[in-house]
Amino acid sequence: MTVGHIAALIAGHAVLGAGLLALAEKFLPMVPSSALLILLGMKTVAGPGDLALMLAATTLGSSVGCLCLYGLGRALGEGRCAAFVARYGQYILLSRARYDHLVEGYRRHHFQVTLLGQTIPTARAYLPLPAGIFRMAPGRFVLAILMGTSIWNGAFLTIGYIIRAGA
Repeated sequence: MTVGHIAALIAGHAVLGAGLLALAEKFLPMVPSSALLILLGMKTVAGPGDLALMLAATTLGSSVGCLCLYGLGRALGEGRCAAFVARYGQYILLSRARYDHLVEGYRRHHFQVTLLGQTIPTARAYLPLPAGIFRMAPGRFVLAILMGTSIWNGAFLTIGYIIRAGA
């Protein structure tokens, strides 16, 4: 999918299209989410009201995608994940001892890791899986995802809006 196709989809469906693109971005990395959000800010945000609407739509779309990945993590469970690392971890340079250390760190700081993880490229796509695997409380997970995604999406939508306003 090219940037032109994305722009046409956005122009034709505005808020709904933006939310669906944010959802799809969790599963199909079409373009980096930062570029997608800047494009959305440039093409759809004409004022502060539009910015708030786009932020709500993209945050909702991203959060639904995160919830799907969280559910997948819960379905996989800790036992399967540990067995995978024990069997294949050496091929991705992840020893069982290192894995256990990461698991304990995640358990101690799951809210902070999940929230801040939504503001880190690449990590934001994968952190919902361990949150589900290690059974982070669903309410805390949703709160962390909404907060972190709002920060990420808001920053890049605003950059796009500023670029549009300056053009």
